[in-house]
Parts: sequence; C-alpha cells; structure tokens
Amino acid sequence: MDSADVCRALGISKRTLQTWRGNGKIPFSMLGGKVYYKESNVRDLLLSGMKPIKK
Repeated sequence: MDSADVCRALGISKRTLQTWRGNGKIPFSMLGGKVYYKESNVRDLLLSGMKPIKK
C-alpha cells in the first residue's frame, strides 16, 4: 500500500503517517523514493484501535 492508501484506511493525515514512521509505530519500505506499507501492518494498526492524538 502507498501512503495515500494508508491514510484513507486509517483516517489520518499524511503528516500523522510521517510522524508514525519516524516514531517506528508503522513499518515501511522505500522503493524508488516512494514509501510503501504492508497491508498486514496496516490491518494490525486498525485492529489495535490506534488513533492519532488530536491537538
């Protein structure tokens, strides 16, 4: 899945996803300068009920 797919699935912004990558909350791979995520990792986040912190 690419970043846009993950943002839609989790209902988060691109910036939140970037923060989660930086904090190690979601594993990712880079291919040709583009970030990709395993569907199983995204599903695990959905099942864990992780929600972004609203400020």
